[in-house]
Amino acid sequence: METILQLKVDGTNKGLCDQWQSKLTKTSGVKRLSDLFFRGIDFCISEDFPTLEFMRENFKGKAEKHGIFIDHEIQYEENFPQMVLNGNCNAKLLYDKYNVSLLYVRHESKAKIAIKDHAVLTIDIFDNAEIEVESLSHSCKAFVNVYGNAKVTITGTGIHVRYKNKETY
Repeated sequence: METILQLKVDGTNKGLCDQWQSKLTKTSGVKRLSDLFFRGIDFCISEDFPTLEFMRENFKGKAEKHGIFIDHEIQYEENFPQMVLNGNCNAKLLYDKYNVSLLYVRHESKAKIAIKDHAVLTIDIFDNAEIEVESLSHSCKAFVNVYGNAKVTITGTGIHVRYKNKETY
């Protein structure tokens, strides 16, 4: 419960509205907090909420099965429907078949991403993160939104990169 109270205080200080403060108060458990994180991802990323240090102290080793990775080495992961790489993650990811997925890459994280078949992937990359995206078929699509000093390397067709020329959403 102390974690929830601290999240509420930190969120309120960053402008979290009354409705979301109430949602936090009524939430317990990493699964439900992870769901809230994804539902409010725009606010969380633009306001750095919760901070990387807070995530390291309270969620590292607990949130990965819900798609939130913190300083994690990911040898090979397939088709995670929504995923956030925070801190210093290093990941190898594959998206294939008819999957539609969202990926957020932040801080100093790095990822090698392969996409094929009819998969559709949207990637938002921030801070100093780096990704390599490789299209392995003509029928897949990747949409990459680049913020801050993030770096993107692409190989293949069907990958659309947009440089937003701002730090965050």
